[in-house]
Amino acid sequence: MGKRYGQHFLRSARVVAGIVAGADPRENEPVLEIGPGEGVLTKRLLERGARVTAVEIDPMLCDRLRQLFDGHDRFRLVEGDILQTELAPEALFGGKEPYAVIANLPYYLSTPLLFRLIAHRAYHDRLVLMVQKEIADRLIALPRDGKAYSALSVAAHHVFRMERILDVPPEAFRPPPKVDSAVVRFEPRAPILAPDHEKRFLQYTKTIFMHRRKLMAGSLRRAYPGVWERHAVALEALVGQRRPEALTPQEHLEVFRMLE
Repeated sequence: MGKRYGQHFLRSARVVAGIVAGADPRENEPVLEIGPGEGVLTKRLLERGARVTAVEIDPMLCDRLRQLFDGHDRFRLVEGDILQTELAPEALFGGKEPYAVIANLPYYLSTPLLFRLIAHRAYHDRLVLMVQKEIADRLIALPRDGKAYSALSVAAHHVFRMERILDVPPEAFRPPPKVDSAVVRFEPRAPILAPDHEKRFLQYTKTIFMHRRKLMAGSLRRAYPGVWERHAVALEALVGQRRPEALTPQEHLEVFRMLE
């Protein structure tokens, strides 16, 4: 059950308790759980009084979840792909209150879902996500952290305050994965850019890090030729002879604002 979706089912009571403590749900607070699997974490969230909407793609697991929580008035199951699921609070919970997000993300889903959650962060009060340790390292990385620093790092620092709250060994799961995991708590920052500008900034980060080992000046000249012609002197003064991986998240924001 769950193998075709790359799922590893959480079995550690210590880790479940750590995730719930990190999320700290309030009585009757809406919580979106992504990939509830066999419902171990779901059960603890409901015991804490949260209103849980769970999105699960595996039909067999959905049947199990219905059996476990059928008739529970604070549980709702959405069977489907989270990348295609409407994330507005009205759609998930029937109201406008921001909700918490809890998820144990499979590797193949981590980056696209994180960018989607970033784009819709106005819906979220906070996020507590379990990801592979490599992804956690990338999320919180800064230029001093070398190759872990990426487009995802720049985007995440732009929109979230982040804290790694728990390291999770393979034996916490059944079957054990071949890698370590980590739980990260995210709290959304107040928006700096207008929504349409933010979408373009996220696209900028992806574009510029496609050639992370090349000099920024050359990458900008190729990707934004018209803007480069108008602002070459100022852009060259800002980026110098540096690569994308050498600029801080704030410096990338400054470059983007100049491009705009």
